[in-house]
Amino acid sequence: GIPHLPCVSTYTYGILSFWSGKGLKTVISSMKETLKETKYHKNLNILRQMLPSFRMALRLMGEESSMPQQDQDSLINASDRTNKNDITGKHASYFHSLYFIRLTEALIFRELDDAIEASKGYFSVDKGYHFALLAFNMVFRRFYSGLASFWIGREIKDRKKAKKWLTRGTECKDEMEKLTASASEWNFQNKAYLLQAEEQFCRLNFEGAEKLYDAAISSSKIHKFVNEEALANELAGHFYLETGRKNRSVHYFLQAFEKYNEWGAIAKANTLTNYLDGS
Repeated sequence: GIPHLPCVSTYTYGILSFWSGKGLKTVISSMKETLKETKYHKNLNILRQMLPSFRMALRLMGEESSMPQQDQDSLINASDRTNKNDITGKHASYFHSLYFIRLTEALIFRELDDAIEASKGYFSVDKGYHFALLAFNMVFRRFYSGLASFWIGREIKDRKKAKKWLTRGTECKDEMEKLTASASEWNFQNKAYLLQAEEQFCRLNFEGAEKLYDAAISSSKIHKFVNEEALANELAGHFYLETGRKNRSVHYFLQAFEKYNEWGAIAKANTLTNYLDGS
């Protein structure tokens, strides 16, 4: 057969398993097999696309130090050797993927400066390169880049820049709403609810945000996206904490802690213990 096809198939399966919330131990095992195949067939394109997600999955579990040195070197070299100015040419797909993973990782680990830098890179590629929304992995990119945009828009002080970020978040939310209505509630409803919740938080419509956070949590649970159920609970916790309701936030942080652990994201779950101390 054609040597690269098995690599593409296992890569697609591993990436979609990761973003849809399959257990991280299983995901990492699948990714390791893909990396083994890509090295054997010398498929450098799949290799450099897979490594950032592989490292992020390991970090979520608290096992980033177990990443083989050869893979760490390949990850660094792939970024260093790629023309960062070529964001609309042959490297656009790579940078779109790389910046997306970086902004998502920064969002999940609440690293605002990194989220801003990665999101700027992501949107600089996104505006110059056209991707079909239902193309492989694009739904997740819209979801997380929208969440990052709302968070950044709330946090930065420059009102003009904040408005630009909030507009980006709203555009991602609008696309998710369209998918929910036209394609599949199962896959998109919970994501639309969470983006709507974050938007209402930004608009200071706290009553509306409360209902939407709960709707996002419920929909994630019903549709079995444990990773997104964890994230929805965590963002609800931050919402209540930042609006002066610390006692109420604890319930959501505790649920997030349990769901991250269920997913296998032990290291991420442990970052929430500061919000649970003294609860």
